[in-house]
Amino acid sequence: MAGNRRRLMALGALLWLGSLAGGSRGQASPSTETAEACRLAFYAYDSNLPLRTEIKPLDQEASAVRYSLRYDSIHDQRVTAILALPKGAAPPYPAVLLVHGSGGSKDTSYIHWSSSALTAQGFATLSIDTQYHGERARSDRSGEIHMPDSYTMRDAWVQTVVDLRRAVDYLQTRPDINRNKIGYLGFSQGAMLGAVLGGVEARVRVFCLAVPGGGFVNIVAHIDRYPVLKAHWPVENTPEVMRRVEEIANITDPIYYIGKIPPRPLLIIVAKYDEIIPPEASEALVETARAHGPVQVQRWDSGHILNPNAIFGIRDFFVTQFEGPHPLPLLEPSEF
Repeated sequence: MAGNRRRLMALGALLWLGSLAGGSRGQASPSTETAEACRLAFYAYDSNLPLRTEIKPLDQEASAVRYSLRYDSIHDQRVTAILALPKGAAPPYPAVLLVHGSGGSKDTSYIHWSSSALTAQGFATLSIDTQYHGERARSDRSGEIHMPDSYTMRDAWVQTVVDLRRAVDYLQTRPDINRNKIGYLGFSQGAMLGAVLGGVEARVRVFCLAVPGGGFVNIVAHIDRYPVLKAHWPVENTPEVMRRVEEIANITDPIYYIGKIPPRPLLIIVAKYDEIIPPEASEALVETARAHGPVQVQRWDSGHILNPNAIFGIRDFFVTQFEGPHPLPLLEPSEF
């Protein structure tokens, strides 16, 4: 069954790529509609797939009780996660999904700090190990699942986005979680995954994307300008590589999805001196999102690793959006 699904998706992608030459900017041509349908199909899944959750006490801290969590996702993958429930608040709690960058895991320092800041304000948090990270790491796989010329990494990217959709499924099974107040916070690679999640998942209501980038094809086309990034993306700008990058980016690039987040609240954090994410890649995401609705942007005088104080601004953003006087916009899955 999985092999048939992959063949059908590959055929759809080939038909779509062959149609991309047609159509014009500014209107929904058959080719753009086909492209959109193909992208969304990659992230579709059987929502009635049993979660088979396992949850065990992990530890306690000042603001939260933490649990080790495992649940089933697509392709027979078992997702490892940490659920933190606030001590000083009454359920149902608002909840925030937390996602690390390419070098992290579900309990890496900035994820743990973010969780502590949010649980102190009465939020639950759920952080996952993305594919090939943390307890899901493999010695023969890189954690750079946004690698732009690898079909294996494309599949890991899609896997992780669906893993996050399954995390939402899990949160919505819990009576102590407010199903209408689920947010997302991602850093770097996790921020880019969040932009894609926002384009395929209507149940997440608020997004904070810290130091993301988009426009993968343009980045690879000029990769020699970015030596630090090239150390992470050791790709060569050849016709064969660029053809592969274009195929993969058409499925994974956040630039195609971030415009679906507004009118939901969206905060994008940009590092002014980011040595990994090119400034034009950050601005491409900001401008694409702004073309579809209001976006908050914070610009920090830092490199890719943000000042830890950024976490307090992120905390205040979620508090304001979930507890403020203005109701959050409702989106139906049909809008996607």
